[in-house]
Amino acid sequence: MRQIYCSLSVFLLIVAFSAVSAVAQKDTTKLNQSVEVMKAYRPSISNANKVNLMPVIDDTTRFTPEFKYSIESYPVKNGFTASPIGAADVNGLPSRDLGLGYLKLGVGTYSTLYGDFFLNLPKSKIVIFGLHLRHLSSDGTVTLREDNVVDAPYSQNNAAVFGSVNLGSTILSADLSYNRDAMRYYGYPVALPANLPTQYGSKQAYQNGNIKVALKSDEESESDLKFNGGFNMGYFDAKTGQKQSSGGFFGNFDYNFGSINGILDISYDHYKTDSINIENQLLAGTKTEGWVKIAPSVRLDGANWSLRGGINFVAVQDKSYKNVTKLYPDFEFNFKPIEGILTLYAGFKGDLKNNRYGDIAYENYWTDPKHNVHNTDYTYVISGGLKGKITREISYNIGLKYSQVKDLYFYVQNSFDDLSSSTVPAPVIYNNAFDLTYDNAGIFNLSTEFSYVSGKDLSVVLKGNYYNYNLESLPFAPQKPKFDMTASAGFRIIDRLTGFADFEVIGKRRAITYHYSPLSSSAASETKEFSIDPSIQLNLGATYDLTGKFKLFGRVDNLLNRQNEQWLGYASQGLRLMAGVTCTF
Repeated sequence: MRQIYCSLSVFLLIVAFSAVSAVAQKDTTKLNQSVEVMKAYRPSISNANKVNLMPVIDDTTRFTPEFKYSIESYPVKNGFTASPIGAADVNGLPSRDLGLGYLKLGVGTYSTLYGDFFLNLPKSKIVIFGLHLRHLSSDGTVTLREDNVVDAPYSQNNAAVFGSVNLGSTILSADLSYNRDAMRYYGYPVALPANLPTQYGSKQAYQNGNIKVALKSDEESESDLKFNGGFNMGYFDAKTGQKQSSGGFFGNFDYNFGSINGILDISYDHYKTDSINIENQLLAGTKTEGWVKIAPSVRLDGANWSLRGGINFVAVQDKSYKNVTKLYPDFEFNFKPIEGILTLYAGFKGDLKNNRYGDIAYENYWTDPKHNVHNTDYTYVISGGLKGKITREISYNIGLKYSQVKDLYFYVQNSFDDLSSSTVPAPVIYNNAFDLTYDNAGIFNLSTEFSYVSGKDLSVVLKGNYYNYNLESLPFAPQKPKFDMTASAGFRIIDRLTGFADFEVIGKRRAITYHYSPLSSSAASETKEFSIDPSIQLNLGATYDLTGKFKLFGRVDNLLNRQNEQWLGYASQGLRLMAGVTCTF
């Protein structure tokens, strides 16, 4: 402990003279921007699903926001990165030449290495082209809940190429991306036994590539028809042998008929996933699905209100299991009784969520590699709230949401008797790769968000969520909190020195493990409940503008040195220090 605080004192001394978190491609020293919250509310099922807790391995870097704010409430992830801040309109600030790009390099404790490179063509009215490369790796250890110290290395590599061409009234764009995340199955819910599960400590790596090509109408075009359509292809694989390929097309059309607008969203996607568990099959097999979505609607616009209504048709062809056809409502309403001050919004819709293999793997790195997650049916989602500005500096959004859901999945762990042991009763071995269980649920979510921007020297965003799960079978919602909240602040210390502070809290959670005995049937013979302490995270950092082209940055993550658990048995790194330099060109 003494060594930790000595290191911290030295680091803070360095920061005081020179350090911070910087994004050289953006002028983060200009904070004189107002909050914009009055854009039309578009409730979505993806937002409704964000009541799910999605822990992530900590990214010990921070992409410093431009302090442009929009109010868009959603529950914070149980990870250890600052909550992102959405983009909004700049308060009349003149544009400036941002250069060709930047190179950002950093090193930190836990043998952490970080690199970020961004390159874009000079500003052009016709062509946009960019390249982004990023690396983050750590080779440190973590302390588990029973004080076992284990190796928990991980790495994240990202690459993206993007561009667009203005063809007059239309814009042709293309995005190509590649990501690779690697880690180990290092967690365990109790003290490590003599005999560990076979996958304990084994390596896992996920990689995926995606390409998207789209043709859309120019926003400045005066045509009555606005459209955005194209195709996408994707590939995902795991080190353990699972592979998923996908491909499809999409189209979004909005036509102004004069008094009303006609809107049509259509898409088709085909998925093929190999070497996973298949319904009613003993051996791993291949899952093949085709998804069709058609959502026609009409929109009426008044002087201070808008109403959109339609249907959402979803059809799924599953060759390995069963076909599904669903029809959902799709309505939303906005009313601005006080322009610029208050907006009331409401929505009523539903959707069938495709729980794709690759998405689940990234949501929880340590899910059973052969997982085959059922699709989740959001029978209906009712939402509403109010948002606006209290003053020019203060914005707010208060929302309520109730979702009726079928086949909502939860992460659980299984345990077995160690039959190789002569001890009676036999010791219990926990499988530290997560399995899944399902239940039907009614979910209530209250979300609040406030932001404050004071000139160019201070900006603060506060968010909070309360959740209540009404489940049919399970006694509680495994691994999910009752509440979460986060606070992020950016501030100027002196003319060239800016800083940030992030504070996140995830409420206490409970987890379930199922025990399987060879003397019982295939069903679990008993369950055991674990408690997961609240996750509390405090991060601090600063950036010093050394010259027009060079910035020094430094940060302290997990200042309270807590062993926060991302999932049951999987603790995070403790106090972390990082420093580096950013060069723009």
